[in-house]
Amino acid sequence: MIDDNRYEEIIASIAAVAAFKVDGVASLSCVAGMKGKSPRKMPRSVVVAIEEDNVTIDIYVNAFSGVTVPDLAYDLQKSISSEVEKSTKFKVKAVNVNVAGVVFNQ
Repeated sequence: MIDDNRYEEIIASIAAVAAFKVDGVASLSCVAGMKGKSPRKMPRSVVVAIEEDNVTIDIYVNAFSGVTVPDLAYDLQKSISSEVEKSTKFKVKAVNVNVAGVVFNQ
């Protein structure tokens, strides 16, 4: 039996590191929904759902001003999928990118 909680945390960490390698990501955002989670848990920036050997990843980021959002989302999907599949036995079914905010350079 797979300990999903342990793997979810590991995959979330891998996804977060991969996200910061993508140009245009200012930070992770803590606005993730509480779908099916205990109300006592804090909102998270990366939510991982495991089904057998497949994972679905929802990531919430803040983007720098001037970044093209579709390009940023595509680059995040590629980077996260690649790193998770390279580092674990799981196949990435989907990476859902949510741009929660914009950071303006001053």
